[in-house]
Amino acid sequence: MARRKGPRRFRSLFDSIFHHAEMKAVSGYFSTFTAYSPSFTTWRGGIYEAELTRSIIESGASHASKLKPEVSGTAQPAAKRALERQPNPWMTTPQFIRRVWTILEVNDTALIIPLMADDGETIVGYYPVLPSRCTAYDVDGELWLKLDFAASDSVLVEWSRVGVMTRHQYRSDLFGDGTNVLGPTLELIDAQHQAEAAAIRQGAAVRFIGKLSQNRNDEDMKSARERFNSQLSSDNAGGIAVYDRLFDEVQQVTPTSYTVDADQMERIERAAYRFFGCSEEIVLNKADEDAFNSFYEGKIEPFAVQLGSVLTAMTFSPTEISHGNEIMFSANRLEFASNATKLSVSMALFDRGVWSGNQVAEVFQSPPYEGGDRHVIRGEYIDLSLISEHTAQQAADAAGTNSAIDRMQGNGDSNAS
Repeated sequence: MARRKGPRRFRSLFDSIFHHAEMKAVSGYFSTFTAYSPSFTTWRGGIYEAELTRSIIESGASHASKLKPEVSGTAQPAAKRALERQPNPWMTTPQFIRRVWTILEVNDTALIIPLMADDGETIVGYYPVLPSRCTAYDVDGELWLKLDFAASDSVLVEWSRVGVMTRHQYRSDLFGDGTNVLGPTLELIDAQHQAEAAAIRQGAAVRFIGKLSQNRNDEDMKSARERFNSQLSSDNAGGIAVYDRLFDEVQQVTPTSYTVDADQMERIERAAYRFFGCSEEIVLNKADEDAFNSFYEGKIEPFAVQLGSVLTAMTFSPTEISHGNEIMFSANRLEFASNATKLSVSMALFDRGVWSGNQVAEVFQSPPYEGGDRHVIRGEYIDLSLISEHTAQQAADAAGTNSAIDRMQGNGDSNAS
């Protein structure tokens, strides 16, 4: 029989993350080196609503979500368990990484909040938040962040507890400078889409210009126009329009569409790819191993390094970090390589004892096997520091063998005499 659970108190997502955080008195904006306001606002420019830019962001998020967290050290074991599988009750680890990537690409700044246990000290998870505005304030001489959300909720959180990831950080000492620079490109993309839609609508309509045979009053012209237009309806199965002597001449108007040509559209799309550090091959999943390795090293790996360092700083104290506690994110790039490359690299690393059998199996998407965690090495290899010792021993053995042969030959000669 299923075990019944006790009564459960339901809380909103906001309350579950912040535990009814108490607002504190602030002393004004936090003072930074630059005069730039220490705040950022979520951009409403529609960067995630455009088909091209969303495809670019989503493609990068999909690849980044395959990053694997690697936690070193023994501090904060609850945080380690959560990060490996489910950083919070609402997201798995791939979903968590995907959301952090998306927020960072859209807003140039991504905030990660730790989920705390009831003792207020133990980290039990992480959640990426999307405030409509984030402002840095001075609270008793310390840096705090005030997060404002669209639902009119606000909260103050210590800077040391918040993970802040940034892109294009120049004017602000704390946050990214925003993605507004992509606005002109988005406007051109939207204008092109509107022009294409208008061209389709205009091309589907049949229009004529008619010249009346003599001057007519407004009522007669309106009546003549309506009689002629009635022939252009779907009821006219034959597709032929006729006119009488009321008109001297009737000419069809050929619609002209004004859209961006292919070369100009390619430049617009290239601007979007350049901004996000991506390519059409990556978005369409047509990239070979060289193209993907370039994308990994130029885009995914810097993200992984920053995410690992940010989570490390917000999870562990300086003392714990100095004792080897660290969070990193890694990816097996060989999964995207050709079979020839996989085989070559696997043989080289396995034969030299760098990889275990299970690591080789992982490259080929095979399940681990019993005993596969052992590291082996080919017999003809030798430790470099032992070469002189083995060479000397081999030389001594060879000298002894040669001496014995000489003695045997000398005895043979004496017997013969």
